[in-house]
Amino acid sequence: MGSVSSSSGALPATADVVIVGGGIAGASDAFFLGRAGLSVVVLERGDQLAGLTTGQSVACFRAQWDEPDYAALVLPSIDFYGAFAARIGLPGWDIGIRHHGWLFITGAEDGPAAAQGFVAGHRRVGVDDSEYLTGDEARHRFPWLGPDVTAASYRALDGWLSPYEVTYGFAKASSATFRLRTTATRIVTDGDAVTGVETTLGTISTRRVVLAAGPFSLGLAETAGVALPVSALRRHRAMVTPRPEIPGDGPMTVDMDTHAYWRPEGGGAFLGYGLPEDPSEPMLDVPLDWTFPAVAMDAAGRLVPFWRDLAERLTQAEVSLGAGQYTVTADGRPIIGATGGVDGLFMHGADNGWGVESAPEAGRRLAAIVTRGADGPDNPFRIDRPSIVDPAERTITY
Repeated sequence: MGSVSSSSGALPATADVVIVGGGIAGASDAFFLGRAGLSVVVLERGDQLAGLTTGQSVACFRAQWDEPDYAALVLPSIDFYGAFAARIGLPGWDIGIRHHGWLFITGAEDGPAAAQGFVAGHRRVGVDDSEYLTGDEARHRFPWLGPDVTAASYRALDGWLSPYEVTYGFAKASSATFRLRTTATRIVTDGDAVTGVETTLGTISTRRVVLAAGPFSLGLAETAGVALPVSALRRHRAMVTPRPEIPGDGPMTVDMDTHAYWRPEGGGAFLGYGLPEDPSEPMLDVPLDWTFPAVAMDAAGRLVPFWRDLAERLTQAEVSLGAGQYTVTADGRPIIGATGGVDGLFMHGADNGWGVESAPEAGRRLAAIVTRGADGPDNPFRIDRPSIVDPAERTITY
């Protein structure tokens, strides 16, 4: 079983693999690398696992993908989550799965064609239980939808889970050593290959390092002379306290036209919306924009009217706000594999906001690459794939 400890005690002198970052990605990597027979040390700078970007996630998963490479990550991960306790060998471990469904709605005039095309895309990647709904069918199923909804896509078995329980489950079931309050400060190399990791508590000798530290992976890679084609973007999450207008059994609801989204939580709801922002420097304490809740509720209320009604009546005490940083690539796909430039340096990140729902399969793939010591041209998430371009050329909206 893995061990999670604070910074007290001696740091392991050596490891087969050092993972930097104790979020859901790093924990998944540790689990699968340990299963491959490698000794693993995970370094987390915070006081707990899953305390930064993972903790700010709305933690949803969906099989409604029409992009084949992402579907190949997410669909096996959803299957893994469905039998999580058995897969990791911890009987009874509860990750809080809720199958409330995902509902994609559109108010566009050509919305029916777009939604039908989306569902057809699901069929192409093997998802056969999503539904196309006309506007009237969607309102019959979900009476709180507004009159402007023209079409929808829905899958009842989509939903959400607890990212904390997933992260700690992976950690507990792994054979890895997790060190909290331990910051990696430099990747040590001999010029051509990794030789260790310097930390605030000393140096660990290793030939393999996995960067799974979200936005902080960028600076660490630079210490090894590697420039990652990745940007960090601030993303907010608003939380509304319980209100009778919010359907507690409702699905994750996404406006296909604006990418505003919300889902019920504890009688209230989480809301998200991708404000247009420039990339930012990695931050531990991400500053909050208190105009966000009103903007998000207005965007969500375009097709779900009760959100605009609620926005007029809610007080600040009834709304809380959090923010984290997505790491994003120009083509919207994560980086899973070798970073190039220095042998032994790998990355699992830049998941563009989809790290929770892809973590199990991404960790499995990353472990396979690290174990064999090389990436391959068949990896669609390799760092040198042709579709990687300047991150400044792409605006991430959701």
